[in-house]
Order: sequence, then C-alpha cells, then structure tokens
Amino acid sequence: MKTKLIIRIALLCQLLLLPAWVWADAPQMTPVVVSPHEHEHKERPSCRVCGMWIDQYIKTAGVITYKNDDKEYTCGVACLLREIDDAGGIPELKSAKVTDWVSGKLVDAETATYVLGSKVIPDMLPNYIAFAERSEAEAFAAKEGGEIIDFAAAFADVSPVGTTAPFRIRTAVTPGAGNFSVGMVYGYMEKSAVKNGSNGVDPSTFIHGNRGQRQAPEEVKIHNQAITFNYSPTDSLALFMNIPFAERRTKTLNQSAPTAAQSFSETVQDESGIGDITLEGRYNFWHSTHYDKFASLLLGTTLPTGDFNATRAANAIVGRNLVAMGPALQSGKEVATFTGGLLYSQRWKDFWLHASALYNVNPENDEQFKFGDVLTGGLALHYTPNYDVMVGIELDSSYTQKNEDMGYKIGNSGGLVTNLAFVGDWRFMNAFGGNFKLRGSVGLPIYEDLNSFRVAYGANNRFNLTQVQPGDGFFANLAIQWTYREAPNY
Repeated sequence: MKTKLIIRIALLCQLLLLPAWVWADAPQMTPVVVSPHEHEHKERPSCRVCGMWIDQYIKTAGVITYKNDDKEYTCGVACLLREIDDAGGIPELKSAKVTDWVSGKLVDAETATYVLGSKVIPDMLPNYIAFAERSEAEAFAAKEGGEIIDFAAAFADVSPVGTTAPFRIRTAVTPGAGNFSVGMVYGYMEKSAVKNGSNGVDPSTFIHGNRGQRQAPEEVKIHNQAITFNYSPTDSLALFMNIPFAERRTKTLNQSAPTAAQSFSETVQDESGIGDITLEGRYNFWHSTHYDKFASLLLGTTLPTGDFNATRAANAIVGRNLVAMGPALQSGKEVATFTGGLLYSQRWKDFWLHASALYNVNPENDEQFKFGDVLTGGLALHYTPNYDVMVGIELDSSYTQKNEDMGYKIGNSGGLVTNLAFVGDWRFMNAFGGNFKLRGSVGLPIYEDLNSFRVAYGANNRFNLTQVQPGDGFFANLAIQWTYREAPNY
C-alpha cells in the first residue's frame, strides 16, 4: 500500500508542476504596450475570468473602470461582457472599453461595433471582435464571415461560461487553436449486489435460494486514477489522451457444499496496473454563427498497454456458451479498439446541453478473446450561474454485447446499464496564464439488465448453477484540471 500511495503522490506532484514546465518552455510573446492608455501595467495582469495573460491578448484586451477608479482587465470582449454582467451592467461602472481590432486603441464598449462568429477566434468563445468603425467591421465580416452586432446585442447574447465539459460523455465544442489542458482524475466504483437480469439480490440470499449454487460475486471495488491531456491544434480539431491506472478487488462468496446450511467462505482477487491508453479526436464540422450550437465527429482508439491474461483451466462449454468459473480481472484488452460517433452541444444563456451517440468496436485479441462491442448514448444538462461554478445532471446508457472466448459466448457478460450522475466544477484559482478547476461527480446505476447463464448439472441435472454479474452500488469521480491557451498569431 505504501508503494501505491507513493505513486499517487508522484502523479499529483507531476500535475501541479507541469503548468510551470509548460510555461517555462512555451514561446514567450513580447508584450505590446500601447501608450498612453490603460494597457500600461506595473505588474503582469491576467484575466480574472479565464486566467490568461493580458499582454498575450493585447489585440483584443478590454478594461472596465469601477466608480472608485479600480480597474479590471480582460483578455477579450467575451470576458469583458461577463465582468460587466457580474458588476450589474454598464450603469454600475465608470467606463468599459474594448480594443479596436484595426488600430489597437481602446474605444468605448457601448459605441463599438462587433463581429460575432467569424473564422477568427482570437481569445475566448463566443468570439466577439470589436471595431471602432462599422465600415471596418463590415469589411472584416466580408472576408472572415460572422454577424455584425452592436453592444446591446452582444451583452444580451453572452453567457457566464463559454462552454462546459461533461464527465461521462463528450462535448462537441472545440475551444480554439492552442488550447491545452492537463488533469489528474481519481475515480471509485463499488458494486455490491448480484444482478440476475434486472433483479438485484444479496449474494448470500442468492446462493441460499438456488439449490446447487456454489458461488456468487459478492463485491467489486475499483480505484481508477488517470492523467488526461487535451490539445487543440486548430480551431476545429481537439485531441485527447487518457493514461489510466487501476486497482481492482473482487470478492466471491463461496458455499462449502450444496447441502451445507449456511457455511460460506470468501475468495479475493486483486489486480492493478496501467490500463489501455485512450486517444481521441473531435472534429467540429458545424457550429452556429453565435457559437451556441456545435456538431462534431468523434474518432478514437485505445492502445493495448494494459495486461490481459487468459485463464481457461476451470472453464466448461455448454452448447455454444462458455461457463467461466471465477471472476476475470483484466487491466487491458491486448488489442487496439476503435470508437466512432456523433456529438452535439447547445447553449441557452446559462444552460448547456450535451448529447452523444458512440459505438465501440472490440476486435478479437491474440488469445482468441473478444470483448463485446458497446453502443453508448448520453445526455448532460449543465447550469452555469456565474463564470466560476457549474452544476449539472448527466444520464448515460450503454448496451454491451457478450464477450467471446475462442468463439464461444460468455453467458454472464454484457447487458444494458443506465447511469445517473450529479456533476459540478469550480474554478478556484488562476495561475500560469490559465486556470485551475476542481471537478467532481457522484452517481449510481438507475437501471441494469445484465446477462446471466443457467446451467444444470449433477445426476439427472438436479442441481442448477446460475452465472451472474455484480451490479448496483455507486460511483464517484474527482479531478483537478489546469487549462491554458497559447495566444494565436493574428
């Protein structure tokens, strides 16, 4: 256990130190100082909304001045609008100014003209770009696309958060070129009931109520840890990597003999190690002009970095089904898998909806074992009361085909599972030109219909053995994530 604790501490230290490494190695931009106006600073300021360095976004930076003459600088118009909304509107401020895209000078935010939804994403989503002259905004929109709006329309359209990220499904939003994030994730799952179809019972009750039943899964506990990376090489493409490490413990309840009253023993199996690394790419093939609706294609694969051990000594074949004696714990599939599907995300002011439909293909590995293909659908609804907090609810459902071993289906594998989770994240700190978020979720399966397999044995088949799967229980996840965007060169 000490070794496992050291590994966890080391991974967390790597996460906390990585932003400093990234910043130290990142190409530095020479701050552009426009004098004399509010872009001059004694200290290097960052945007309070997103944490990005102001001097990297001098072409879009904004500034609000409170009535007590305190100032707040933002990386761009979207964050400026969020600050104005947080302050209670323009009447509560002394002034609000934005940077003219053409001249680089600060102009009054209320009199400026904006282009929304162009092909240029200079700072945050939605991508408002400010112009002192309407004619210059029209010329820009004719070349780069987008809709021309005034301040009132921009202020009415802005949301507290440019996008949200679901926990158990994917977002269709690609955040813009140069966006990078790294995260450390811890997850726990516990299954504590026997599932025979959709019925869940206590393991000892299940054994006692089935004559000839010698064993049943008693409990499964899984500790998952992972390091995740996200990077967007272009405005339309986002790449993802997940490097997992898992610890699993399975307890099996055994009855000493079919005629024993209630004499039980317990078998414990442990397995741990690095799992299969996940690589994914999301391509945003359509979005609305206001950047409030997105449709994307997801393609992914897993690399066979985990361990797979085929154990067939105690297995028996009945018909075309396999009776697998004892739990199978595997950290990997020993073969690359493939995932494809569609993602959709939409915003309504303070709310975000995410939907996904994915299909996962699991080929047969060299041990002639094939994990079942998986069809998954999910919905997430998130509420963002301000730019620091998100709370939401997520629903996902997956249908898994039966596993196959040497061409024989494993009777007690696969089935339907629907999960409900409550999620949230909190942006608790800005640092290193980005921001840190603490993310969490807790949930449980609200419906399960898992495959089982019944076998008759003994003289005149007077005993019955029903192979089942563990189910019910709950799951929880906690993650810390740092997000940074390298300023694009416009």
